[in-house]
Amino acid sequence: MRRLASIACLLVAGALLLAVPDAQARVHGGSLRCGNRLVHEGDQMDDVFRRCGAPTFRNFSTEYISFETAPGFFVNKAVAIETWTYNRGPREFTRYLEFRDGALVRITEGNYGY
Repeated sequence: MRRLASIACLLVAGALLLAVPDAQARVHGGSLRCGNRLVHEGDQMDDVFRRCGAPTFRNFSTEYISFETAPGFFVNKAVAIETWTYNRGPREFTRYLEFRDGALVRITEGNYGY
């Protein structure tokens, strides 16, 4: 009986470990502190730049989406995606900010910087 309880505990612990997100892509709760200022998801790119300064790295891409505006009538739209990386050194986590069409949509946290 003890062996069965031990196996059950191990299975539960394993399931909990799988549920924890990878450290490379932890979502940071929708905000980022830059000095004494905060940026939030929904902020515009120029506001983030003013509060946090220039990012360490910028990556640009385009995503094409298609949506139906009327029955049988589809419209294609190009969405500009820009990802900013803020690497603040070995004592802080690297932050990744994703913008879509100029608005901040996601803040994720990586490992410690370099």
